[in-house]
Amino acid sequence: MSSPEGLVDETVSPDGTGSPDGTVSLDETVSPDGTVSPDGTGSPDGTRPSDGEAVRGGDGPRQERTQALEAVAAAALSAVTVAAATLHAGPLTGASAGAVMLVGCLGVAAVTPALVRIDIAERRLPNVLVGVAAGAWGVSTVLLVAGGGIATAATSLAFALVAAGLGLVAAIAGGLGMGDVKLGAVLSGLVATGSPAALLGLWALAGTFAIGVAGVRTLGSRPRRAGTPPRPGLASVSRGIPFGPCLLAAFWCVVASPSVAVAVDAVVTVP
Repeated sequence: MSSPEGLVDETVSPDGTGSPDGTVSLDETVSPDGTVSPDGTGSPDGTRPSDGEAVRGGDGPRQERTQALEAVAAAALSAVTVAAATLHAGPLTGASAGAVMLVGCLGVAAVTPALVRIDIAERRLPNVLVGVAAGAWGVSTVLLVAGGGIATAATSLAFALVAAGLGLVAAIAGGLGMGDVKLGAVLSGLVATGSPAALLGLWALAGTFAIGVAGVRTLGSRPRRAGTPPRPGLASVSRGIPFGPCLLAAFWCVVASPSVAVAVDAVVTVP
């Protein structure tokens, strides 16, 4: 059809057919076999893969690898827990044998890999995962009471409340997140059944790890030479340090320390 000026505005698509209103969408192109794809690009066979297929092809294997690595890490931490409980030493010592605190540490082992991954990526510690660790600590506390270790259970609860109170003050001041406060209270309750040195070691190591991470990130944020603008990705340095992984690393160092000490003594005393 012609416009009032006498110009023809009807256009024809590349395959020789016109659109219903005489015009062809500018973003439509033809694939080699003559079919038009919705977004203007045609696939070699005239079809366009769905977004779901693309996601399954790219992210599926990656997610499976992540889950497999987390399972291996949880199993390794569980093995460390069993070894420490067998030695009946250090933070696993309570009114009963190390098997009582084994329950709490195994609960922490199950969620440690996921907590570390999420806190590093998203700067948060999900309540569901922290709740699993808290539930395991609660079960171990009940077992302590049932086994006659009322004083030990009371000590565990008292130190957990103290850690929660101090952590809340730090959170109000902006130094910690609420997830860090909750996790710190649970881990403090678990190690408090041992000696005060174990509890002090937990927080001293966690602070040391946090300072180390901050130092590494600060060094990485410096320009390579004078006058070089900072890289765009380094704006995330100001987002803060994920303290959850530091707490968990310190916790497992405290738990594993008796096993390491025994192993070193065994090596040293070998004739």
